[in-house]
Amino acid sequence: MSGALDGIRVLDLSTRMAEATGKTLADLGAEVIKVEPPGGCDARTTPPFATDGRSLFWEAWGLGKHSVVCDIGTPQGRAELLTLAAGADVLVESFAPGHLGGLGLGPDDLAAINPALVYVSVSPFGAGTPDAAVPMTDLTLSAAGGLLAMQGDHDRVPTPVGYPETSFLGAMQAAADATMALCERDRSGRGQHLDSSIQAAVLWSLMSVTSYAALGQDFPNRGDDRAGVTRPEVVPGVPMPVIEPCADGYVGMTLVVGEQGNRGMKSLMDWVIEQGALDDDLTDVAWDGWLEMLANKTMHPADAAIAVRDLLAFLKTRTQAEIQTRAVAGKMLVAPCYTTAHLAGDPQLADRDYWVEVEGTIHAGPFARLSATPITYRHRAPTLGQHQNLLAAVLPEAPSGAGNQPGGVPATRRLRQHHHKISTGAGNQPGGVPATPRGDLFEGLKVADLSWIAAGPLISKDLANLGATVVRVETEARLDTLRWIPPHLPHTSPMSAGHPMANMNQSKLGLGLNFTVPEAKTVIDRLVSWADVVVENYTPGTAARLGFGYEHVHALNPRAVMLSSCMRGQTGPEARHTGFGLHGACLAGFVAITGWPDRNPHTPWGAYTDFISPRYALAALGAALHHRHRTGEGQYIDMSQIEASIHFLAPLVLEYRDSGRVRTQAGLSSERAAPHGVYRTAGVERFCAVAVETGEQWEAMCSVIPELGRLDDRWAQSATADEVLAAWFAPRDGFEAARQLREAGIPAYMALRAGDFCSDPNLVARGFFIELDHTAIGPMKFDGPVTLFSATPARPRRAGPLVGEHTQQVMSDLLGFSDREITALAATGALT
Repeated sequence: MSGALDGIRVLDLSTRMAEATGKTLADLGAEVIKVEPPGGCDARTTPPFATDGRSLFWEAWGLGKHSVVCDIGTPQGRAELLTLAAGADVLVESFAPGHLGGLGLGPDDLAAINPALVYVSVSPFGAGTPDAAVPMTDLTLSAAGGLLAMQGDHDRVPTPVGYPETSFLGAMQAAADATMALCERDRSGRGQHLDSSIQAAVLWSLMSVTSYAALGQDFPNRGDDRAGVTRPEVVPGVPMPVIEPCADGYVGMTLVVGEQGNRGMKSLMDWVIEQGALDDDLTDVAWDGWLEMLANKTMHPADAAIAVRDLLAFLKTRTQAEIQTRAVAGKMLVAPCYTTAHLAGDPQLADRDYWVEVEGTIHAGPFARLSATPITYRHRAPTLGQHQNLLAAVLPEAPSGAGNQPGGVPATRRLRQHHHKISTGAGNQPGGVPATPRGDLFEGLKVADLSWIAAGPLISKDLANLGATVVRVETEARLDTLRWIPPHLPHTSPMSAGHPMANMNQSKLGLGLNFTVPEAKTVIDRLVSWADVVVENYTPGTAARLGFGYEHVHALNPRAVMLSSCMRGQTGPEARHTGFGLHGACLAGFVAITGWPDRNPHTPWGAYTDFISPRYALAALGAALHHRHRTGEGQYIDMSQIEASIHFLAPLVLEYRDSGRVRTQAGLSSERAAPHGVYRTAGVERFCAVAVETGEQWEAMCSVIPELGRLDDRWAQSATADEVLAAWFAPRDGFEAARQLREAGIPAYMALRAGDFCSDPNLVARGFFIELDHTAIGPMKFDGPVTLFSATPARPRRAGPLVGEHTQQVMSDLLGFSDREITALAATGALT
């Protein structure tokens, strides 16, 4: 079987900041040509390194790509690139905005020779922003996007995720948007320019934090009040455990999330009681109601504190494997904090044959399982210029010696001329572009959104804002947990006024449907028969039980593309493991590397894998829809949030397999930058991030802070540099200090808090925050798009719906039920 993007040619000019974009397109079947300068792309010199000196960063992110050398700094190189671009479908680049335009290789230049080209630009802040030309790093992007300020221990400076991967959030969004732009090109025959902001992508990953920004507030305990928090509490006097030690490592847990938390707490305490490890006076407590008892004061906080104490003491006597076995069986919201060594031996990943050997190296496997167009890895990351024949094949005359490149073929053997496979035929050729106006990107696409909380709704939100008709199904009989996540706007009913719910479900129509009522099956069948796309993210097996499993969907609607997203995937012994993004971050390896070496690790902010996996899901969906346009074939996509997220740490997994090195908490250490730190500034709980990666940046730093010039070696004397920088920042306004450093060309940014977002110059210039009307709370600020599409921009139409807000409209206008049928269904309780 061929890949979903079979026949698509991609030119990849990205720096390491966006290597994930081209890699994802290659995974999906595109021919990705890495266009490199004579010395090779910067990914080839990025750590970690194998014992033989190879960059494992390049081994991971260059997988499946081809390599040609083309020096675009010369007239000949630019001419060569133009020739390649004339036959390409997608171009990906991550230079400073305007750089390629200055060389005559910008979006408009290439559109003139290839109007069908989808030109994707990924940069820290996007084009037209004040700091568009300033270099940035993963640390400073984490600060600029608000992620850094949400992490770390409250008595120390904030800490980032323990491996530099922030930029991948933007790169993956760009990959998803590229596949969606190809779907629109299938109809119009025309390409366009996609301008992706990594800063905006990071904000998109903050869940409820931007909701506080919309209210002009800081997130609780992450503003001026940050230092006053010693440890989170369930209620005063009752500690809230998150990352805790066990017999052979650490585990992460959630005890306070609605029905799932209550059920998980009961399972945990039943185990503790079974082993005789709980205080005798507490063994008869109904632990599935402990939160309610604390709320109504029928349980004393002191008793709850004793129970938590005994629980944590018990976990210290059990191994990660023992805890995981019980957690899966008992639906406990607990998960081990896996290292790369644990990932390599994870029985769930092994059962799903996740790991893939490519030319002797074992790689992280497919980020999603597409039933009709499975992801395959064609070859390992190429050597520099290994496929120079691809360039030689399209040039009028082969350059001298081009036919003798490593792995190449004689230049006299010409590859076939590359053709676009677009339904509009000649419309994609220069001079043959259709003159008809273009509508929304997904105009006419119909989506049944049967998902909840975050990972599913974020997928369908993008589809809705790009023009799809998305019907979100929900019931008052069992409200989506997301409706209870604050902040809530003033309203008589909190379930109607949650800003995060409204933000993450923009532009959707609300259908109130109680799946558990037998008569609801008629509506479900009509809905999936209507839909082009079905999205769900329940525990495996639940969709089938409720009447919308893939076998049933496919029988009713063979052209439908259905995506199931869950923590562990649809198969395997741990498929039904209950958990949220916190547990995903534990099982995917993020927690074990994050935090200070002398303390327990800590989590990345929020449900981190719930923010990574939707980008991969959107890329898979876009590719599957492109495939359906060409073939008429629907398919099923099995998305494991953990399997997708592991790719962000893929170089570290390769490092473990190569040398046995197991990374733990990194603190603020870095292999790429020195200095690399977060420093207190003037003000209350204010911090600035700085990362110096190049000699030029170091020289600029020394010109701004002359005391640093006395150091002989910035790497060996990084501790001394930190002391100088801490003293320099301490009395200064952090925003002004960061601006001064950026003006000198140094990557630096204030660790933005929620209350800073709406006045940040780059976000303001980007127009990131938009105003939408919400039925219950009126006009409010909400998150805007990460990527700006030049021809088919996202057009958010409304805030997320109330429960069943559009039931009558959906049932009548979209699904074709008569008024009499609707009344009869409502009488059964199916429509709630």
